Amino acid sequence: MSLTRRKLQTKFTSSKEEIDRCFERFNMLFPTDADKAEAIYSTLAPEGFHCDCGNLVSNRKYGERTARCSRCKKKASVTAKTFYEGIRKASAYCCATFLMGAGIVISGNEFAKRNGISSSQGSIILHSLSAAIALEMSAEAELLTALVLEPVGKRSSETPAREHPKAEQIEAEKRAAKNVSTTTRVNPRASDRKIPKGDLERRIFSLLKTDSLHPDDICGLAMLTITEVACALTLLELDGFVRCLPGNRYEVIERPANESVRALNKKDSRRVNNFIMFIKKSFHAISRKYLQRYFARYWCFIDREKWTFDSLLELFARSPYQTYFQLKSYVSPLAVRVVLSV
Repeated sequence: MSLTRRKLQTKFTSSKEEIDRCFERFNMLFPTDADKAEAIYSTLAPEGFHCDCGNLVSNRKYGERTARCSRCKKKASVTAKTFYEGIRKASAYCCATFLMGAGIVISGNEFAKRNGISSSQGSIILHSLSAAIALEMSAEAELLTALVLEPVGKRSSETPAREHPKAEQIEAEKRAAKNVSTTTRVNPRASDRKIPKGDLERRIFSLLKTDSLHPDDICGLAMLTITEVACALTLLELDGFVRCLPGNRYEVIERPANESVRALNKKDSRRVNNFIMFIKKSFHAISRKYLQRYFARYWCFIDREKWTFDSLLELFARSPYQTYFQLKSYVSPLAVRVVLSV
């Protein structure tokens, strides 16, 4: 085994020196906030963008998010109705993308401190990017969350009162068990949810199985109010049944017919241990609630061929916008998607 390969196998985090060098490289390539913002804006609109009136806006100045439409004379934003809608500091999003593309892992607090933003804002930025990467894992193998609870040590809004954070798993299994018929006696840890739980969600899910639809179209076809449709779509999206496309259209996430929950062999066990070491050395402990997003960050950390700065910018440019509520209310399912080897 070569020295390079041994180093790759024993590298579970990014050192302070690596992080420092990456920030230096980032600031050399993008010395101003305008340079950092333009890296994002140019990916979203390489040849201009369309105003709400439909007019092509091509007079946006370098590093500026908005431009005045020549037809309706209103200000149009290049980030409107995109993954970056409503972001406060584009330079921080660019920085987080650059770090991930360089294979650098950093905690939310450290990232916030280096970018001059609040800890909560730094955490939200990293979570939003990780959530977009997690959507790319919809066709990957599944791994039972019950098998990877060792690094779980942080409380979240899902943690039962006066209980250890790992108790979230028990509560998740209890909720899943309630949705399984008592006559089937299916173990909730091994159940593969193929259809949504609620009647309303099932109705909308069946409509989306035929074609991608806008919420307004669903209202007409299902004879429902926009509030009912919005709530149902949120639940379907959080449970991983559908995803939002550009233009606010929703489609069903296709799953391979032969898909099954991944069983751990010796090689898989070693890879899972590598993930656990990655968490312990980089974050010390995490909550079960966001376990799926940490698997997404680990995939970005180990796959240096697929995930580069440019490929991540392209991914986020086509990813759907997620509200703060969607980001915070997400709960990892009983079986998470994993990419343990590249």
